[in-house]
Amino acid sequence: MQEHQVDIAIIGAGVVGLATALSLASTGLEIALFDAQPTPSAGSRGTALNEWDRRVTALTPQSIRFLKSLDAWSSIEESQRGGAYTDMFVWDSEGTGCVHFTATDLNIESLGTIVESSLTTEALINATKAMPNIAIHWDTCLESMDIEAQGVRLTTSSGDSVIADITIGADGGRSKSRELAGMRTREWRYGQNAIVATVRVEPHHSRACWQAFLPSGPLALLPLANDDLCSIVWSLDDALSDQWIQADHDAFVGGLNRALSGRGPQVLEVSDRQMFPLIQCHAVDYSKGRFVLVGDAAHSIHPLAGQGINLGLSDARTLGSEIVRAHQRGAEWFSPQVFSRYERQRKGDNLGMMATMQAFKWGFGSKNPAVTLMRNVGLNSVDTLPIAKRWFVQQAVGAK
Repeated sequence: MQEHQVDIAIIGAGVVGLATALSLASTGLEIALFDAQPTPSAGSRGTALNEWDRRVTALTPQSIRFLKSLDAWSSIEESQRGGAYTDMFVWDSEGTGCVHFTATDLNIESLGTIVESSLTTEALINATKAMPNIAIHWDTCLESMDIEAQGVRLTTSSGDSVIADITIGADGGRSKSRELAGMRTREWRYGQNAIVATVRVEPHHSRACWQAFLPSGPLALLPLANDDLCSIVWSLDDALSDQWIQADHDAFVGGLNRALSGRGPQVLEVSDRQMFPLIQCHAVDYSKGRFVLVGDAAHSIHPLAGQGINLGLSDARTLGSEIVRAHQRGAEWFSPQVFSRYERQRKGDNLGMMATMQAFKWGFGSKNPAVTLMRNVGLNSVDTLPIAKRWFVQQAVGAK
């Protein structure tokens, strides 16, 4: 067994872990990322229906600015696979409530960009290759972790021991590092699963998103770079999701079109589908000694407004800024006080977004006639009040 010393260990080389590493690269500190997944393949990407990643993210203008600062956005632009959207239509399927958000409400070019999750990861991996102080260890699981006064001792599946001045847990909602650290969480299941797929639509999507609130859960239609393709995220109660994931092609297409009720484009064809459970989880504390959590390892939320990855990137930016600032001052950048400043800045925003998503989930899931009436009146009111509309669209897309 070999023993290695690094300045910063990051558990998880997904979008948030990679972004955190890049935000710290300017310090010159030695950074090692460990991920249980095998080395991602960087093959060519096709444009056929089944050649698009089923998992996509709605990156906000703020997240895009951060990715630009990490030199990770240019390769996404060059791929021509990012679907910028300028409009968003939201409606209640059980009433007349409807609101239309546009980029002009905020005087910006777009509300955000729909990007395949694997493409964002690939862009960040490519950006790390220009950083000699960042190393990624793929196919390497975390086996044990001991938080000590002077650092964190890790044991990996390769049998090696790693001693890091600090360790950052960026290994997702089912975080192994968080579990090994013995950090408490508040967690609950929504009793829903999300079905994701790529669909071909007619007429073209015209750079618009559609969000329908159905009794069974929300359905989002998100525009991809090809103007006849969209990604769908359909949140359904457990029993219904099992039914729809097993439905044949034509039945599923018919179900989508009935759910959209003619308000969006017509779905003509659907790719293979994937399904994953929806769980909300929040760590009671974001740090313990020299160990700190970011992204879904600290907080995971309903994909209702597509804010999960954007919250995670805000974590990466804030933690990176605090550590870099302390390092530049010659202060103890590894001090738990640095983590405390990061937690104070991020926990309020994260809890606020989680509470908002929970309120939307309850409000639009309720079958109480009085609640149905109130939400329809509310949607129509927002659509006619510019100040209210501006506030809601800022919350929905994270625009600043």
